Amino acid sequence: MRHYREMRCEDPAEWLSVETRQRDKWKISKGAMTIARGTKNGTLYTTTDGYGLTAMTKGREDPNLWHQRFGHISSQGLKCLHSRGKLPGLKSIEVDFCESCILGKQKRVSFKKTGRTPTKEKLELVHTDVWGPASVSSIGGKQYFVTFIDDHSRKVWVYFLRHKSDVFEAFKKWKAMVENETGLKIKKPR
Repeated sequence: MRHYREMRCEDPAEWLSVETRQRDKWKISKGAMTIARGTKNGTLYTTTDGYGLTAMTKGREDPNLWHQRFGHISSQGLKCLHSRGKLPGLKSIEVDFCESCILGKQKRVSFKKTGRTPTKEKLELVHTDVWGPASVSSIGGKQYFVTFIDDHSRKVWVYFLRHKSDVFEAFKKWKAMVENETGLKIKKPR
């Protein structure tokens, strides 16, 4: 507790302040109200409630904990803080293996490129997919749609259908239209 002068809660109006007025006394307060007070022996903090029960906690002087508290600070940064006396009571400043630091420093490996070669002209490869039935029909009573995507140009055509069985008619209509527009034939529908 001696390292935090103020601890902020979720609500900005709820501030807790920790005071160490004398070397062996501490107090936690919220505004004018004292929440807890007690004595300190080395790194051991003790408090007594109104019923005579005693609660104690020991300040944890662990370099790994301080490494995490300071946002996974480097060993050099921790040594610098220790040499300036900012980490009293910390005997060793050697940080153990930190998995989070290792994972954070890794590079992302992109997916391997597959043997897929890009198409050289329009309509060489056309991808198609059917979706439906929709839970609610459109205003025109359609519950399905079919898409046609040209692999080369990435152009997309969408046809809305009343029934799934209308897909072949939509394909024939689309095929006639694009072959007429481009003067090319569809080589591979997929």
